Amino acid sequence: MVCNANATTLNQIIEKDKIVEFLASLKPKFDQVRVQILGRGKLPTLNEVFAMVRSEENRRMVMLRESNTNGSAIITNK
Repeated sequence: MVCNANATTLNQIIEKDKIVEFLASLKPKFDQVRVQILGRGKLPTLNEVFAMVRSEENRRMVMLRESNTNGSAIITNK
């Protein structure tokens, strides 16, 4: 590496490789978020990718927890 530009380019390449490796290691249930991330024009940072996956995981946990409750927000009459 001769200059700061080379160091920056190398860091970008390393981060992109880490993102791709992380996304490839995700379980199939995260396919939708994987497609959303890879479908962007510009790849987000590694921290942004972690946040997006974590957000999706939290959303799924909340949805599963709510669907397992005994009560319901919808009341039906027979």
